Amino acid sequence: MWETNFVPDLAAIELKTWDERGKGSKNIMFILADGTMHAHISEMQVGSYKKAHRHGPDFHVMCVTGRGYSLLWYEGEADFRQVHWKHGTVFAPPDRMFHQHFNAGAQPARYLATAFGSLRYPFTEAKRRALIGTSQGQGSGDGQGAVAVSVKLGGDQIEFEDQPPRIHALYLEERSKNF
Repeated sequence: MWETNFVPDLAAIELKTWDERGKGSKNIMFILADGTMHAHISEMQVGSYKKAHRHGPDFHVMCVTGRGYSLLWYEGEADFRQVHWKHGTVFAPPDRMFHQHFNAGAQPARYLATAFGSLRYPFTEAKRRALIGTSQGQGSGDGQGAVAVSVKLGGDQIEFEDQPPRIHALYLEERSKNF
């Protein structure tokens, strides 16, 4: 976690290992100068993708480096919505919709996510619950709360072994288009 009001280069800032979302994932969270916005940068290595997760409706994902796609679906739906992205793409997963980010390119893929309600000022009930859950041991201690806890344990993350098998098959197909 870094408190700042200026990040000079989103593509070059050093990120820290954050395996909760998948082996080799990197992340840094920001407290934006005593402001009300949450922000974090995440990165996926070549040949990898993140675990599916869901959260409230206020996150906007802005692609900084690399290319790939995200799958989006509501619990119980058989079909996925697919959003292809590259530098400059912005999209917002809807409220409580599972989504999963995939690096389909030949370089690490990095994105910036922003939302209303920071760790310091969690304006919504859901964000307050996430912070309380973290303090009660239902999270990784990083302020992510249930979004980093398996759905099997009452959280909002789908572990790799629990994802539909066709997700990995689709990923292999998408990667083959770029190599």
